[in-house]
Amino acid sequence: QGHPAHPLQTAALLLTLPVLLLLVAAPSVAGFMEDGFTDGVDGGRYSLWQDEPKPADEVEAKKAAEDVKCVVCEVILGDLLKRVGMLANEDNILNVLEGEASEAEVQEALEQRDNNLVKLSKGRKGCNRHFKDSYLRLGWDVEGCKVDPPPGHDGKVVPAPPFKTVYGTCTKGGQPVQNETKMNTYSMRMEAIYWACQLTVGSHMDAIASFVAKKLKNGGGAEMADIVKEACDKKAKCTKLKFQGDYKQREKEVEKQYFEQQNSVLESVKALDKQKKSEAKKSARRGQRKKDAEL
Repeated sequence: QGHPAHPLQTAALLLTLPVLLLLVAAPSVAGFMEDGFTDGVDGGRYSLWQDEPKPADEVEAKKAAEDVKCVVCEVILGDLLKRVGMLANEDNILNVLEGEASEAEVQEALEQRDNNLVKLSKGRKGCNRHFKDSYLRLGWDVEGCKVDPPPGHDGKVVPAPPFKTVYGTCTKGGQPVQNETKMNTYSMRMEAIYWACQLTVGSHMDAIASFVAKKLKNGGGAEMADIVKEACDKKAKCTKLKFQGDYKQREKEVEKQYFEQQNSVLESVKALDKQKKSEAKKSARRGQRKKDAEL
């Protein structure tokens, strides 16, 4: 899966500094400032941030999520269903999807006497848990990318010309697993992954659990991967767009911005040329007056 410069390209935080270097550009500890918190920081997804969350972040993260939510849904749901097996009933599946924090997890955090760890452990439920444990920990991530146009009637994808190139967000697998500090640090990239989960698995748990349980009960030799794909498409509604337009709409917006920029440059060139001609005429008149004065 795969918009002009996307928030993930300009705001994604790739935290690669060693822990000691965090003292140079240290993330703020959650709880230090209350203003500007999002549910992600205040609700147990993160304990740190590099740039303080802003109100507009959520909508931008949801736009990015809509580019990748089908893949994210399939990766996460596929991993979760491995824990229930082919004989699971609806309640078993729903319990796994809900992913409630265990008493052991909370107790372990309490024993470390770290309020941020306690907040994280209590918040480890649903997609707060899944986007880390069943996506990032499996070596998956997202990145800014060029979005391929949809295939034509012949099934071929024709590359878009530069003035119609749509930029968005893509998934990528086979990545090194990030450490706990990175997973617990707020960024637009992390939020895009979280919302890709929440807009699918997190928002349609009951429908998914019922659908998967019936599929498994009826048998028919369906592969789990096929059940997962169908569940994400039909029940988690992963192809439904709410926060951004479809490819054609985004392509038109890119083309509009391109020609607006070109027209702006052309107008600037015309204005500069006009200014130069005006200065040349003024200079010629000054020269003529000087000659007339010498006569």
